[in-house]
Amino acid sequence: MFFKDNPFYLLGVHTTDSGDRLEEALWDKLHAASEKAERDRLLDAAYVLQKSVKRSGAEFFWLPELSREEAWGLVEKVTAAKTLSSSDFLSLSPLSRVVLAMNGLFYGCDSPRLFLQEICANYDHIYPVEVTALLNAGRRKAHLPVLRNGSHVEMWKRELPGELLEAVHRMVKERKLSDWACLLGDLGKEKDTFPWRLFVMDYEEMSRKEREELERNLDYALCLTDRHFPQGLLLAGDTLKAMKDLALPLSIRSGCWPLETAFQRVRKEMITLWDKGRKDDSRALGEALFPLFTPWPEFQERADKDRKDMKEGRRPAEASSSRGLSWQSVPAALGRIPEVKEEKEKKYPLFLLFLGFFIVMTLVYVFVED
Repeated sequence: MFFKDNPFYLLGVHTTDSGDRLEEALWDKLHAASEKAERDRLLDAAYVLQKSVKRSGAEFFWLPELSREEAWGLVEKVTAAKTLSSSDFLSLSPLSRVVLAMNGLFYGCDSPRLFLQEICANYDHIYPVEVTALLNAGRRKAHLPVLRNGSHVEMWKRELPGELLEAVHRMVKERKLSDWACLLGDLGKEKDTFPWRLFVMDYEEMSRKEREELERNLDYALCLTDRHFPQGLLLAGDTLKAMKDLALPLSIRSGCWPLETAFQRVRKEMITLWDKGRKDDSRALGEALFPLFTPWPEFQERADKDRKDMKEGRRPAEASSSRGLSWQSVPAALGRIPEVKEEKEKKYPLFLLFLGFFIVMTLVYVFVED
């Protein structure tokens, strides 16, 4: 629930306003409403604020600890997409910081990095007991029944991740995925927090199509080097840079660059050029593209070895295959396993058992009669 959908916003009231003030605000809004849909929405908002459980959701996604003037000042600032500063978050609780930052992302305010920092830093500090006490403080001022436990707050907290993703999707909609990847990369220090992991998992799915397209472009560029080497090399370099930018958040999460396929594809083309006698082109390909991989240790050693081999006139070695059985070789391996001969269990026909039972009973009957 974002600010403009919140019943408090629709009626122009605050969490500390009494029931009489809510009724007065409702009649004023109904009098000014010109369409039936708008009046129905106002009536629904008033109904929500009259029900304790539903009202707790509106309070959860508002700024309950602030005074009416302070809360509405921030709400109007955010909904108008004005710039927020770090000082606007100082007097807020962890919940309100997350809610304010979430709305800042949704309504397109500047400083998305500040909002993401606030979300990552404060989300894990939203405790239902503290939030319940915060909401009850406003209810007491409004002379309304208080919440008896934190179960309702826990329920609304479970809704928060979905709202965060919706706000992020709204923000990313007008940006490039590379910009979003850069933002997540800048927040790499927050990688142990739930929001950062949530955003990266969502980003991985969101960027999948573009990353697959870049992989196809890389294949095309490397194939192009066989016929038009300079053009193919330039296109491959630009494609790898784009892939590297998109892979940054994923590498921070997993601790390794997810570019092994791209690296092997570059090596394969480099070896192909070498085998065709185009050693200078092979060296040029390695010198141009390997530096894009070398900042990460898992590629640096292999890239340095290949460049050293080519510099000394040796052909780069083929990629080593795993020693274990691959799934393709499993059927052939199973064929080499010696058969184990098992002795079959002797089974007797069922009628023989009945025949034996009949003979025994007959003998018993004969001896008993005698």
